[in-house]
Amino acid sequence: MITLEPLPHREAIEYFRSKGFAPQLQRFSHLDLWREEHARNFVVAKGMRDDVLALIRGELDQALSEGRTPAQFQANLEPALQKAGWWGKSVMTDPLTGELQDVQLGSVRRLRTIYDTNMRTAHAAGHWARIQRTKKAFPYLQYIQVERPSKRHDHERFHDKIWRVDDPIWQRIYPPNGYFCGCHVVQRTEGWMKRHNRQVSPSIDLDEQPWTNKRTGEVFDVPRGVHPGFDANPGAAWLDIKERVSEVMPDLNDERQAYERGILQGLRLRQMGIGRETLVVSDADEQSSILFDAPPDRPGAVSVDAALLEGSGSFQADRITLLHSHLTDSPLSYSDIQTLGHPRVLSVTAISPGGAIWRAKPGSQILGPQFREFAIRAKPIVESDLKALSESDRAYIIQHALGLFLERRGAIHYHYSLTDRLKQFFAKYADLIERLST
Repeated sequence: MITLEPLPHREAIEYFRSKGFAPQLQRFSHLDLWREEHARNFVVAKGMRDDVLALIRGELDQALSEGRTPAQFQANLEPALQKAGWWGKSVMTDPLTGELQDVQLGSVRRLRTIYDTNMRTAHAAGHWARIQRTKKAFPYLQYIQVERPSKRHDHERFHDKIWRVDDPIWQRIYPPNGYFCGCHVVQRTEGWMKRHNRQVSPSIDLDEQPWTNKRTGEVFDVPRGVHPGFDANPGAAWLDIKERVSEVMPDLNDERQAYERGILQGLRLRQMGIGRETLVVSDADEQSSILFDAPPDRPGAVSVDAALLEGSGSFQADRITLLHSHLTDSPLSYSDIQTLGHPRVLSVTAISPGGAIWRAKPGSQILGPQFREFAIRAKPIVESDLKALSESDRAYIIQHALGLFLERRGAIHYHYSLTDRLKQFFAKYADLIERLST
C-alpha cells in the first residue's frame, strides 16, 4: 500500500526563512514591531537575546518544514528555553522608558501563542504567493469563517463574501485577522462563479476605528473586528519588490524597471511552485523574452544555451539581459558573472525565494584576470577562516565578496538589495568579506 506524505508548504517556509531578527529596540513589546514589519523581521516579545530568538525561530522552522504539532513544538523548545534562562517570571528593563518591569518570559501559554501566530501567518503569506501565481485561472477569493464555538462574531460580516484577488480589501482583511483566528480564503474560478450563480460581493464599509499604539503614540485606523496589527497582508508585503528593483536597476527607466520587475516576480513565484530555477533571456531593446527551466533532475542547473548567445535559433536580439531565479538566497555565482563576458549580454539579475535581488553589468576591465586574482587571494582565507562554516554559508560569503572584488577592480558594476536576514548575515561576517574583496 502506498503511503502519501503531505508536501511541505514551500512558499510558507520561504516567507518565514526570509525574516531577519527585529532590531533590539523593537523586541520588548508586541507593539514595537508593527503590521508589515512582521513580514520582514522575526520577533518574540521580551526576546531581547539573539540566542533565544534563534532557538525559537529554529523550532518554528522545523515545525513548518516537518509538519510538527504544537505539542511537539513545546516539548522540544521548553527545556531549551529553560536551559537558556528564558522561562517564567523575570524583571527586565524597558528600553523605551528605562523602567524596570515584571515580565513573563517563556511559558506553555506563550509557546502556544507563538506557534499558532507564526504558523497561521506563514501559511497565509505562502497561500498569498500561490494565489498570485494562479490568479489568472482563479481570479476570485471567497472569505470563509470556520464554524466553531470560538469564532469571532465580528468576522461574520466577511464570511462568504467574494471579491477579486486584486481588490484592495484583501490588503486590510486578509486572514488571519487576530490571534487564533481560523478564517481563511478559498480561490474560485469563473466557472465556479457561474455554476453557483455567484457575483462579486458589493463593497462593504470596514467601519475603521482609530486605535492608538501606546508604545509610539501613532494612531491607526483599524477595521472593526480586526485585531490591531493584523490589518495588513503579510504575503503582499513579503512579495513587494518594487523598491528593491529600483535599488539594483538605477540605470533603467521606469518602464523598463516595471517590465523586468514583472519578470523577476514571475520567476520567483514560478521557482516556489516548481522547485526549480528558471532563466529568462530578454531583448534589452524590446519587451520580448524566452524562458528556460532547469531539468527536474538538476533543479539548480539552468544556463543560457550557447547557440542562443551566438545569435542562432529563434531569438535574434542583438542585446540581451539575463534574469533568473535562485533556489536559495545565494548571491550571483561565478557562472552568473561569467556570462557578462559575452558581448550580447548587458546584465545578469537573480532573485531569491525570499526576495533578495542581485544584479551585475559588464565593467571596463576584462573579467578573466580578475577571477584568477580573486581565487589566489581567497584560497588561504577560505581554508582557514571559513573552514568551520557550512557549505552554504561559505558560498554566500565567497560569492558576495567576489561581486564586490570585481566591482572594485572595474570588471563589473555590482548592485544588490537584501532581505533583512541576509543583511544581518553579511554584517556578521563583514570583516571576512572585506578581507576577501579588497
